[in-house]
Amino acid sequence: MARYCVKCGRELGEETPIVNGLCPDCFLRDYGVFRETPVLDIVFCSKCGLWRYHGRWVQPLSIEEIIRRMVLDNQQHYVNSGVEIIEVDEVSSIHRVGRSFYEAVVKMHVLLGSQAIYSVSGIVRFSVSKTVCPQCMRRASKSFNALVQVRSARGRLSDDEKSYVRSVLQEPSIASDIVEVIETRNGFDVKMFSPVTARRLASIINRDRGARVIETFKTRRYDPSRGRREGVTTISIRLPDLVVGDVVSYNGSYGVVCSVSSSGFKVVDLESGVYRSFKFDDYWSKRVVREESVVVKEYVVVGYDSSMVYLLDPMDGSMIEYPRLANLNSVSEGDRIKGYWVKGRMYMARI
Repeated sequence: MARYCVKCGRELGEETPIVNGLCPDCFLRDYGVFRETPVLDIVFCSKCGLWRYHGRWVQPLSIEEIIRRMVLDNQQHYVNSGVEIIEVDEVSSIHRVGRSFYEAVVKMHVLLGSQAIYSVSGIVRFSVSKTVCPQCMRRASKSFNALVQVRSARGRLSDDEKSYVRSVLQEPSIASDIVEVIETRNGFDVKMFSPVTARRLASIINRDRGARVIETFKTRRYDPSRGRREGVTTISIRLPDLVVGDVVSYNGSYGVVCSVSSSGFKVVDLESGVYRSFKFDDYWSKRVVREESVVVKEYVVVGYDSSMVYLLDPMDGSMIEYPRLANLNSVSEGDRIKGYWVKGRMYMARI
């Protein structure tokens, strides 16, 4: 059965859509994509640049990208029947048309009559207004509901630990909730809006660095209308004071930390040379203890026999003998090994 456009009268093939009785050319010429010019209300935060989208404040974007998203997501309010916008390819020619309004040209790919895709252009109008988002208002008032304290069991954070914490605080999901960061001589105090985000921050540091996390709550007041206490959640984060080269004790033995990762740490036994793996729970529960008073010296192997290794102290030229234990079986002349003085006893290890 033949198909015709009721406006221009030309015969249409099966592959050409008919939209409201018209061929695509007549429909787009007489009606266009929009049944009325879209008017978009774009609201920015004047302090941080966030913009309001479907009732939420979201990360800053260019004005062109904001228009593209709003046209796509709200098209049901202003496109003609039989038309669907598939993609907004370009937003250009932005210019002011009044005291409070601007216009832009949008180039789009549209689907007509659920059959064919066409490339068309249209005009959208938008207003831009600025306000202050709730987060910036809370930042200005210094109001916070959670306090995260990041410290090290060693007393002070190392430069590496400080750099790591700063990088975590810059993650968008964390940074957007921060009221204030105070860097003290011992670590960081981070004031946050939400205890939920504060717990997420603690979880990230615990996962990455094996930190110990303790949470407490201090009541400010009781809200009878909501039936709950309101106050500040304080989360204490302690980073372990273990680094490669530390001497630790466990089950009456001593070992040297040879690697530290997010899953735990590995130790080489100072007598047997056997490698042992531990979780950070072993450290926090004191099953593994970091030794404080350890003197480390380096020696050079100058000879050995079946029972002894003969060592030279390159600093003063003195010689010492040390039993050839299991961890020294493979030494050769010229090897450098380390001596660890722990609680009055010397341990040698090739590390």
